[in-house]
Amino acid sequence: MQDNASGPYKLTVDLNVLEHLGINLYSNVPAVLTEMVANAWDADAERVEIDIEENLQFIDILDNGIGMDLDAINKKFLWVGFQKRKEDGDVSLLKKRPVMGRKGVGKLAPFSIANVVEVYSYINGEKNAFRMEVKGIREAAAGYRAYYPEPISTELCPEKNGTRLVLRELHKDRIRTANLIQRLARRFSVIGQEDFKIIIKHKNGLEKEVTLKDRGDLEKLQYIWPIGGWEPPAWLEDYVIRTHELPGTLDGWDSGLSVKGWIGTANKPKDLDSAAGNINVIVVLARGRLFQENVLNEVNDGRHYTKYLVGHLDINFLDDSDLRDIATSDRQRIQEGDPRYSQVVSFVKSTLAKIESDWSTWRAIDRADEVQTFNPVVREWLDGLSVDHRKHAQKMIGSISSLDAEDGENIVLKHAILGFERAKMIGSTKELSEAMSVDAQTLLPLLANLDSIEASLYRDIVSNRLSVIKAFQAKITNNELEKVLQDYLFDHLWLLDPSWERATGSEIIEKPVNDEFGKISAKLTNSERKGRVDIKYRKTSGRHVIIELKRADRAMGVLELVQQGVKYRDALLKCLDDRKRSDEPYEVVFVLGKPLKEEGALQSQQLIDQMLKSINGRVIKYKELVDSALNGYAAYIQARGSVDKIQRVIDALDAGKQ
Repeated sequence: MQDNASGPYKLTVDLNVLEHLGINLYSNVPAVLTEMVANAWDADAERVEIDIEENLQFIDILDNGIGMDLDAINKKFLWVGFQKRKEDGDVSLLKKRPVMGRKGVGKLAPFSIANVVEVYSYINGEKNAFRMEVKGIREAAAGYRAYYPEPISTELCPEKNGTRLVLRELHKDRIRTANLIQRLARRFSVIGQEDFKIIIKHKNGLEKEVTLKDRGDLEKLQYIWPIGGWEPPAWLEDYVIRTHELPGTLDGWDSGLSVKGWIGTANKPKDLDSAAGNINVIVVLARGRLFQENVLNEVNDGRHYTKYLVGHLDINFLDDSDLRDIATSDRQRIQEGDPRYSQVVSFVKSTLAKIESDWSTWRAIDRADEVQTFNPVVREWLDGLSVDHRKHAQKMIGSISSLDAEDGENIVLKHAILGFERAKMIGSTKELSEAMSVDAQTLLPLLANLDSIEASLYRDIVSNRLSVIKAFQAKITNNELEKVLQDYLFDHLWLLDPSWERATGSEIIEKPVNDEFGKISAKLTNSERKGRVDIKYRKTSGRHVIIELKRADRAMGVLELVQQGVKYRDALLKCLDDRKRSDEPYEVVFVLGKPLKEEGALQSQQLIDQMLKSINGRVIKYKELVDSALNGYAAYIQARGSVDKIQRVIDALDAGKQ
């Protein structure tokens, strides 16, 4: 080694600076290479070649930037703490790129993984080459002396303008080359440009360009939200199902504050596991290089959708040259408490709120479709539901399938369908579909233990309805007054049709037909205005249902029914027309105990059908209501009773009290 008394190259560094800003600053190869690539970018290089010898004998980094002459080497490269932006300006010399370097300590990065660093540079015919060794630098720093790097042969200098660094005597325990390309790709947003390429060289002369695709995140996405005008690469269309562009500013930000990049969600959290580690992070970059490894940690409130997130955000105002430097020494994290970073956190929180809304809606739709494709029986079940029930069920299935349930997804789905059937009986399908917003770890254990509970609760509901049916049957048999039947049926509208639902607050019993619409200016006749229906309600599907009941022993003719139905129908239509709702459907239902007087003959039946059709009317018999309800619910009790574990326990306990 050369005597450090003098020489053409001179490095001045404090021992404390050397230990804390050089040798001990970086702990892995990607972090060190980030500094080398950033230097090449600032030197207007268009190509950076990285060659890691397979036996870890050396690492060779070659760029075709402007190169360095002796003056630049001493005054800039060997000056630890050289303020590049302050001395040379905010942009590069030739290409006017926003320079990445700032503190002037990145040149010490190689000493974190190597004992020897050789520098070769060529510029306009001038060659310079020298070697630096950690041992000599430490000795000089400890004695408060300048360190003079050793001049060496220029044989390895680039043939054209550029700089080469060769790292030798590597600390192999700190060097892990697995997944290097992915880890390096995730540290830059400027890679893949026509005038800037990073090339990883392999044995046998093979080369691999580092591209955006090497990040290993974009192709994992199901949905993506481009931010601030970021343009996705064309190949991404093969992966992403849905996209929604979002602004890169917040209200109140001035023109100098903006964010550009993207945030996306994977199909499943496990998709974000990679060989290089989990990528459930939102990286912040400034001036095209890593600035904060994960801002998601600052805003993650534990909600389910955050497990699916990944993103890259370029936020240049964080590294504004005219403002205080808020990066840590290794320029991979941001110092806490700075107002600029607080603005970033606010922006991410606001943006994620929009993303969660989209994500919840899209997932419910897409996952419900996927479940039906792979489980035809689920599609058959859905097809058998009413329009409104189907809508709620599809939302529930989408939510269930969005959970990270893995092998337990079918178990959750099975019990959710059972729960939906129970909810359908008590009119709470909408509430159930909207309640499926917890994660699988919470929901699966609950539903997995609901088998007997579900059976018992459902049995109680059905048993109660059987009691209602029998009581209704008794009232019919006793030929009770219309008013009694009317009150009872109004309290149990499901007797008319178990699939019917009514809109809350729309029921009218024994009131003028226009009461539901308040005081309006519809031109009703006196007869229409005074007409009183037995029951009127509006179903959740939007259909208005007018119900007219007759005593069980009263015989009616079809003409008499139609005349009464026309009065109710016309009054309803006038009211709807006055409210600009004339397109809403309606139905008139007559509940009788005896057959119509005209029933029996073929021609008479055709006349009955035509007359009822003229007012969208139909007739249903009390006996039909009772028989239909009994058959539907009693069959369930018979089939389910044999497997009702909880009921057997309760029965046994009751028997023990006797």
